[in-house]
Amino acid sequence: MNVVEIPLEEIDEGDRLRSIDEDYARLIAASIEEEGQRTPIEVRKVPHKLSKTGRRYVLIAGGHRLRALQIAGQELALAFIRDVDDLQAKLLEIDENLVRRELSALDRATFLAERQAVYEELHPETRKGGDRKSDQNDKIGALIASFTEATAERLGVAPRSIQRAVARHKAIPADVRLSISSTWLADSGAQLDALVRLAPDMQRKVADVIRTMPGVRSVADAVREITRAPKSAPPSDVEKFMTLWRKAGSASRGKILRYVLDAVVEDWDVLWEEMDTGERARVLEVIQPELPGAVAREAA
Repeated sequence: MNVVEIPLEEIDEGDRLRSIDEDYARLIAASIEEEGQRTPIEVRKVPHKLSKTGRRYVLIAGGHRLRALQIAGQELALAFIRDVDDLQAKLLEIDENLVRRELSALDRATFLAERQAVYEELHPETRKGGDRKSDQNDKIGALIASFTEATAERLGVAPRSIQRAVARHKAIPADVRLSISSTWLADSGAQLDALVRLAPDMQRKVADVIRTMPGVRSVADAVREITRAPKSAPPSDVEKFMTLWRKAGSASRGKILRYVLDAVVEDWDVLWEEMDTGERARVLEVIQPELPGAVAREAA
């Protein structure tokens, strides 16, 4: 492919799968200002009548480079023009991102799931349970590698890691993926696997805990925070006594009553001796009528 110069104003960024990191784009812009654009972007030409924006080209790969050129005040971009359709262009964009090392485990799962959808749309005969209406389709399917095999070979990874990443993406609802995308959880494949074992409602609760409680560093800890019942206050002496009373039989209750009666009489005698005449009179006036059968005491 030949490298050409294209005016930035003629390039449509399109619907990107990955948002632009402005800090990273500024870093590239600084390099462009010093050394110029070293790596071309990739675009495809769009017939004017099909363009939504009236621009002649749609970006395939190089979103950060394009943004960096804008930041650096450049008017032209070095570019490769690819002759591809919408699906092929999307596949190229996905593959460009998948080869990058800075992708989080969550981002990688998202791109792999997107790649599977595009790949199987391009090659429906490789889809599990796909169109098998003719022997010809069977032969074509045998010649084209499955999504897992093709992607594993392209990225140089084990097929199992591809399957696991796609399974993560499918098992985590879109709103949960968005909620955790900027947290530590997005970077941990093991913790994402722990998350997918939970029901969707619990996943949402875990995501809320992780976003609002920085000290929580695992899915298991988040679940414990959610399910932990508040600590109840220790039982009072009265509550302990009432528990004992309810469990006691009639014989045990009789012993308890005898002990309480003896203690009350003993404590009452001591208290009575410490009262002055006025206090004793008040006791006799207020309390004695409530104690039928009690022995009358003289206030003095």
